[in-house]
Amino acid sequence: MRPAFIALWLTCVLTTGIASQTADLGRHLDDPVPQAARDLLKRGIDLAGRDRIDEAIATLRKAIDAAPTSLEAHRAYLQIRINFQARKDAAKAEYETLMGREPDNPVYPTALALEMRGKNELPWLRRTASLAPNWSWGHYAKAILTLGRSWITINDTLDGKGDQVLAELAKATQMNPHVEDFYRTSIFYQETLGRIDDAIQTAEKMTAQPELRSAGLFQSWRLRLTKAKASAAAKDVLQGELAQLSHGSRDIDLLTSIYQAYVTLLTDASNGNAVAAEIRKLDPSWYPERGKAITIVETNTSGIPYAILAANHQFAIYQRVKETVLRRDADWRKTASQLEGVLALHPNTGLKKLINYILFGTARNAGDAAAMIKYNDQIRAIDANDPSPSAMIALVLTDNKAELSKALDYARRADLALAELHPMKCPPDISADDFESRFSLEKQQENYQRQRSLALDANGWVLFKLGNGKEAEGKLRQSVEINRNETNLTHLAEALKQLGRAEEAQRLEAEITDKLAETVRKEFTSKPSTDFQLEAVNGRKYRLSDLKGKIVLINFWATWCGPCVSEMPLFLKMYERYKDQGFEILAISGDDPGDRAKVGQFAKEHQFSFPVLYDDGVGKLYNVTGYPTSIFIDRQGNMRYRMEGGFGSDERRIEMIISELLK
Repeated sequence: MRPAFIALWLTCVLTTGIASQTADLGRHLDDPVPQAARDLLKRGIDLAGRDRIDEAIATLRKAIDAAPTSLEAHRAYLQIRINFQARKDAAKAEYETLMGREPDNPVYPTALALEMRGKNELPWLRRTASLAPNWSWGHYAKAILTLGRSWITINDTLDGKGDQVLAELAKATQMNPHVEDFYRTSIFYQETLGRIDDAIQTAEKMTAQPELRSAGLFQSWRLRLTKAKASAAAKDVLQGELAQLSHGSRDIDLLTSIYQAYVTLLTDASNGNAVAAEIRKLDPSWYPERGKAITIVETNTSGIPYAILAANHQFAIYQRVKETVLRRDADWRKTASQLEGVLALHPNTGLKKLINYILFGTARNAGDAAAMIKYNDQIRAIDANDPSPSAMIALVLTDNKAELSKALDYARRADLALAELHPMKCPPDISADDFESRFSLEKQQENYQRQRSLALDANGWVLFKLGNGKEAEGKLRQSVEINRNETNLTHLAEALKQLGRAEEAQRLEAEITDKLAETVRKEFTSKPSTDFQLEAVNGRKYRLSDLKGKIVLINFWATWCGPCVSEMPLFLKMYERYKDQGFEILAISGDDPGDRAKVGQFAKEHQFSFPVLYDDGVGKLYNVTGYPTSIFIDRQGNMRYRMEGGFGSDERRIEMIISELLK
């Protein structure tokens, strides 16, 4: 669900009554809203931004009483109910009741279409267009309906209907030039059609409206940079304009747009912070995320949904989480440390869950069982209904050949918790539509089968490693019967070998090979690689393009990275096996520049026979956000396969990738 950017978008809830009117009702709906209602609307939005939600709701109800036809007030009310209170179903039911009482009122379906979205959006817009075709929002509805689908789903085509859509939006804007959505939607379609100059003109018209000036300026700045392809000269011009506009200004809306331009368009944190300081002089309670909210649905490790309600300061915490994940450090421990720092900011329960699940997944990818246990303990403190992490911990402990008795305890814990399905009912903070789409009874059953299979596999694999082959076989067979996958088939085949059933084990291995080949082929991509030249530990320089005609594995690793080091013997084995067939490895070290001597010594001690290179920006070039990361390049120089987090001991997968690319 999209964030509710109240300070920019809400100019608008529950209505007490509009008598049924004629088809030309639209002309009256565009009449100016009384000043008293506008003041109440502004006050309600401000209260929501200060976490005084109940007061905000009460104030917006008064605004609606003062101006029953104010779409802006209805929208504000709905946004706060949905994104600040997580009461989407209740808000929807409220407005459906109002539509039942006043079936000729177009304000209700329009507000629902704009703020709810989803499967009923187009029917609601059809109702708007039918009830008030001459209303500005009636023309907006007809613009969207022209496409037969919601505008937010369109990527790169308007199916030849762009002119018709824009014509309806132009009518809407002409009838009511004070609505930000009309300009924004027109700009979106104009950009989609490649009409950047038209989009700039639309932004300039938006800027000409006093109440939309700040938002219009931001659009103009963004579009001008887009047209100039973000050239240095264009950025310099914008930098000068922003400095001039901000000098001595006391307009908080304008300064906020200038702040956003510095931060998002120019990535100039220094000047952005300076403008933020000026805003806080005018309003000490201001911060960039104030008035913003989002309600999203995530799933825990066991696939069970939970809601995250993030408003105001909690929205700022959510943004911190997103930014940390997007720019995650190559050393996963640094990213974990940053996320743990976010936990100290007092996130709400939903955000705590999200952060801890990210931490758990990060530790799992790194194969760090101790960290997985730590984060699982934190998860259990807030979400006891999630047994799958225990099975995952058991598997990692077993693969690490460490503390098998502890691994068995975790595996049995998961096995017991998943002994039977406990159907879940829709919680109050998740809408029924969202819950049904993600977690219908059928999907719960499918998900349960996967989690049950995982728990049985973990149990069987630990038992096998403890030497209890017979009991292990039973658990592993149950896992395979429920959900056949490469992992549990591999574990069962290993157990059968130990029990002397070589023929059945071979049949399973053949099935595994077929499944793996199918999986690998589905995961293949074909994107041109970017050439580079790096120096090796022996002083020789290697250029990627010089290896054209060969299959190249580019492995980003570091001496401090346990999973990196553990998979190196496997790479050496593959290199010796396939180098004569045209297979090459370039191992690019992400160690600090000051540790170059250490990297060379490490490569020498471990007898790396393939080139070991010092990174000089290639990791960023290839968007490497964690170690290890492996990228396979085909003979034509195209990137075909990417593995983040390491292969571990998965020899079959590496061999399958190489074999497929060598064909």
